[in-house]
Amino acid sequence: MGVNENPISKKTISDQIAEKLLFRIFSGYYEQGQRLVEAEIAKELQVSHAPVREALYLLQKDGVVEKVQHKGVRVKTISDQELKDYLETLYALLDVALTKCEPKWTSDIQSELLLRFEEMKQKKSAENIYEYVLSLAHLLKLFFEVTNNIAMLRFFNETIFVTNVAAQTKWKIELLESYHHSIHTFVQCIELSDFEKARAAIKDVILWHHFD
Repeated sequence: MGVNENPISKKTISDQIAEKLLFRIFSGYYEQGQRLVEAEIAKELQVSHAPVREALYLLQKDGVVEKVQHKGVRVKTISDQELKDYLETLYALLDVALTKCEPKWTSDIQSELLLRFEEMKQKKSAENIYEYVLSLAHLLKLFFEVTNNIAMLRFFNETIFVTNVAAQTKWKIELLESYHHSIHTFVQCIELSDFEKARAAIKDVILWHHFD
């Protein structure tokens, strides 16, 4: 999807619209279950219907919105149980990724991890939940990139969008400090090459903090 593309690549109009709509969903401007009317969005953004339709399709592929027969496109409503299922799947994927990338871990990869963590710290300082959540996804994605497993990376991308959108609605600024502390613990474990403790730390991040 466009919002996850390399920043060097040029984003299409559809990608930009999808990014804008995703931000609105993250920020609570659009609520779960709310209908997204193609004509209204096109009029507001002063674009034709085609790129809006494509943007909605991109979000639908990522599981952020859904097309309901006779009712149009709506922001996907995710129950607590469904979110829990997605989070458990995300943790299982990360657990496998950590096992696979441990023997491949290098100082260069470690430097990239710390760079992505620094990005998270900056977003936390700015108290921008939307950007912080995206920076977390970027950090976790590194472990799947290291495994060089296309299937795992695809499953991660599909899962992280759903969990990000649903979980973000439950987050509050005041909880970021506690959440970030757990992320920091996870990164420190990786720095010490203690992948076993890293697994426990990321479990705390993924499975518990989302429901604080």
